Amino acid sequence: MNLEVQFVRAMVGYALARAHNQRAKARRGESELGASALEWAIISAILVAAAIAIGAVVKGVIDKRTGEIQKG
Repeated sequence: MNLEVQFVRAMVGYALARAHNQRAKARRGESELGASALEWAIISAILVAAAIAIGAVVKGVIDKRTGEIQKG
């Protein structure tokens, strides 16, 4: 499994765990903000998308440079 996929799985896992934790607090009446879990999920999704985009750009640059080096 490549590094990008591992990172995405970790970020999605974190977002889901965070959302589950917030829902559990809300059920127990400990949550002050009902939308907190949704906000964290949205923020996490944005961060995951940004990480994927940055990873794709970096991978493209590395692949291009590798090709140039191999050609001489």
